[in-house]
Amino acid sequence: MAWVSSGTVTVTNGNATVTGAGTDWFGAMQNGWGFVGPDGRVYEILTVDSADTITLKAPYQGSTAAGQAYAVFPTGSHNLDLAAALQELLGNYQGFYNTVGQGRFTGDIVFDADRDTGMGNPSSNEVGLKAGDEWQLRLKGGKASGAAVQASLSDATEDKLMKVGAFGLGGVALIPPNNDLNDIGATTGLWRGGEAGIANSPPAGPVVVQHLVRSADAYVQIAVTRGHEAQQIFARHKTQTYGWSDWEKAIIVNSAGVTPDNIEIRNSGPYLNLTDADSGVKHTLSGNSTGGHLYAKIDPASNASNPKLLIEVQATRPLEIGKDDIKFNVPIGSYLGIGQAATSPVNALHIRGSSANDSRIRLQRDDIIGSVGIVSYDLLLEGRGSTGTDGGVSFYTGGTHAARITPDGTFRPGSDGVQNCGFPSYRWDVVYAATGTINTSDACTKTDIQDLDAAERRVAVVAKSLLKKYRIRDAVAEKGDAARWHFGIIAQELAAAFEAEGLDPWRYGVLCWDEWWSAMVEIPAETAPIMEEVEEEITHTVTVEEPVLDARGEPTGEVQQVEKEMVVLVKKQVETGELETLIEARTELQTFASAEEAPEGAEYHDRQGVRYDELFAFILAAI
Repeated sequence: MAWVSSGTVTVTNGNATVTGAGTDWFGAMQNGWGFVGPDGRVYEILTVDSADTITLKAPYQGSTAAGQAYAVFPTGSHNLDLAAALQELLGNYQGFYNTVGQGRFTGDIVFDADRDTGMGNPSSNEVGLKAGDEWQLRLKGGKASGAAVQASLSDATEDKLMKVGAFGLGGVALIPPNNDLNDIGATTGLWRGGEAGIANSPPAGPVVVQHLVRSADAYVQIAVTRGHEAQQIFARHKTQTYGWSDWEKAIIVNSAGVTPDNIEIRNSGPYLNLTDADSGVKHTLSGNSTGGHLYAKIDPASNASNPKLLIEVQATRPLEIGKDDIKFNVPIGSYLGIGQAATSPVNALHIRGSSANDSRIRLQRDDIIGSVGIVSYDLLLEGRGSTGTDGGVSFYTGGTHAARITPDGTFRPGSDGVQNCGFPSYRWDVVYAATGTINTSDACTKTDIQDLDAAERRVAVVAKSLLKKYRIRDAVAEKGDAARWHFGIIAQELAAAFEAEGLDPWRYGVLCWDEWWSAMVEIPAETAPIMEEVEEEITHTVTVEEPVLDARGEPTGEVQQVEKEMVVLVKKQVETGELETLIEARTELQTFASAEEAPEGAEYHDRQGVRYDELFAFILAAI
């Protein structure tokens, strides 16, 4: 290995620290190498501290000096030190390696600060957890024991690990203390009842009782019969104040969702009342024997503030019926007619009336009202109850606010300075206005403000001479010689005047050039399937309970579940296979803003125009 001598060193007499300049010692040298100092002596390096600092084993004996040459050479001492250290390590840990290192322990595993707590091997094939020099949990042969485990199946000591079968849980129900279901106490579990000698059982045969604890002296008991008779459920509770209540029998349903006995209400005017015990609000489901009607009377006594009939299907509420409104929460599957159109609607929503009010849709949020309807022979759009420029009627297209009519009648765009009035191929004809247009000319909106240069002034002078009189071709075609004369400029001639001065005319806003494409487009007819109402028999399989009969045809007292088919007549709308034409097929002239949007073979159009307010300002600048 080569000697290290790059850079220079600073040494101090009587000091073991050597400082380097332009050195990179860390990682290039090792402890124990030799250092040849500026004084010519050889010193052993005790430590390599950094890239520019080492510590000698003995203080430097020469004179203090800086920027001195030096040399460092490797020695074999490092290998000997490493071998000695390794031999010492092997000797110290050989015994540990032969036992714990092989996964074998000769005694308990304990904590150094708490040596009577840990893990150990209480007996053969057993492992345990110890605390306070007592085995808290011992595991052997798939079973648990120890101080932390129940001593017996009825051991109610707090914080103990329960055994399978404790208090009847996970095992056989236990006989209650003193053969009395009242004496179980504050211990949750399963107990036997209804047998000879067990007091305070429910009025049934043998039962299994679940005892639930609410607090130290508040319990609930639920009893289920376990015989071959029809299943029954009983419940009772105990409080500190009132003691045990009487057993009460519950109405149960079987796996088919029915009670053991069918329930039928039969009389001349059958009804079923549903009453809320807290509020006293009562609802009635009743039948009319004369008309064959079924009535659902929601809070007929008017005790609730906002009663409703809520119809739910598979956890979805499609319909809410209140006293003053009906709310649909799902789409209506077919046409809906309101008013005179109720019996024969011809659209998805058809509202028909005979006056301005009964043929109008009213939309209201707080005191803001909007209406859509018919007035005289016109479609009515009305907004009331709002003030300011943000009120009135708003129009949205493509999710963008397009235009608004404010309450004072002002018609304005939905956004400032980004929308056009008209289109190159859809121009307004005559605009009637009491005053002229206002164009923004505020300095805050402009940049690069300059005077006209000489070439631009010459164009402006020429532009004045280009003013002519002319007639509009469409007007001449329609009115002949009666078509009137107009004054103005020809856009192409103005563009040529700019070009004559070496100026790009289309860099100036006084000129406009619009392009578009047009084509006749075939629009297919809009149709809808013609529907008809049909009746269809739907067969359902239901499970009912019937009595088991003996050989003589007499009931045995047992019941059996029997599957039967039930046929239900259902009305539904089906397609006839024919189509109703809503809008006939047609050919329509459509315009397109770009060649990419236009269909193949579309006709190209362009038109040049002039902004006369800018033109006149341009000409005036040169006068």
